[in-house]
Amino acid sequence: MSRRKPVRLYLKEQRPPRSGAWYIRDGEKRIGTGCSEKDLEGAQRALRDYIDDKYQPPRGLGKELLVVEAVAAYLKEYAAHSRSREFLFATAKPILQWWSGKKILNVNGTNCRRYVDWRISQTYRGRKISDQTARHDLKTMRAAINWYKGECDPALVTPTVTLPDKAAPRLGYCLERSEVGARIRVARKNIQTRHVARMLLIGVYTGTRPGAILALRWMPSIDAGWFDLDAGVLHRTGSKVRQTKKRQPPAKIHARLMPHLRRWFAADSALGITNVVHYMGEPVAKLRRSWDSVAKLAGAKGKDGPHILRHTAATWMMRSGVDAFEASGFLGMSPEVLWDVYGHQHPKFQEVAASATGKRKR
Repeated sequence: MSRRKPVRLYLKEQRPPRSGAWYIRDGEKRIGTGCSEKDLEGAQRALRDYIDDKYQPPRGLGKELLVVEAVAAYLKEYAAHSRSREFLFATAKPILQWWSGKKILNVNGTNCRRYVDWRISQTYRGRKISDQTARHDLKTMRAAINWYKGECDPALVTPTVTLPDKAAPRLGYCLERSEVGARIRVARKNIQTRHVARMLLIGVYTGTRPGAILALRWMPSIDAGWFDLDAGVLHRTGSKVRQTKKRQPPAKIHARLMPHLRRWFAADSALGITNVVHYMGEPVAKLRRSWDSVAKLAGAKGKDGPHILRHTAATWMMRSGVDAFEASGFLGMSPEVLWDVYGHQHPKFQEVAASATGKRKR
């Protein structure tokens, strides 16, 4: 088999005073990008769009297959219809950039480590990219290659994608009751941040993941969770949503949360609002500036995100001595993970071992 050249950009030069133009070369095909010689960044975007949206990857190429072809097919056929669409597309974007022109046979430990070095040299919103972000990127690439093998080329020998070591659990990453109270008071003072107060209360009393909280409704839904106030049950996911590894089981509504829910429901029902967490009646997709503003005004010393509420709920349960199996069922995590990460907070943690004296028991 002759070596196949990858889909690539090439510059078609013109005679002065006309400037050159960037084109995409795909085998015998030549596709214009509409970008001049000076607009290399625009041409690169056009190349990524071509690979992502229009290019149909061939079958049966084996290790000659381009990495970006497998990723593009994965995004188009699988990720576009996945609940994790935004995450998969975001983690695939740098993969498409760095691995452009590289083939499946180039996927090895050396190149994976080079990718990590390249990724952590970048910044996002003023903060350096961590190796854990690069780990998520590579996991998406691995998933894409495995999907391609299953759907497009069963004979493909999948390479080993080398990942950075997984970060150790963040012990002590939680909010104290005084900190939660301070943030709630700050959030309630401003109409533009009142939705953060609801997020805080639901988060610490249910341990539900932030994305699921923002999607919660007051009425039954096929694509989002909802509160059944009559039965006192939180349904974390819609009736037609496919279950994933991140379990979202129903949970009993906490006694301290119920009065808030009844008050919010009465206020929202009068205005025809269906989302539990909303910004002036409109659904909230993500908490960014509002979360940071509330935290800063409440005197937060470090930087955190809404996911800290799940850690806080688990920590508070362990400190209260809740049985690990009951707490894990309530939170939607395995007992092993709960005990490994939060077990040291439990009053009975290693109680027998710590009281052993060495004397023979009669």
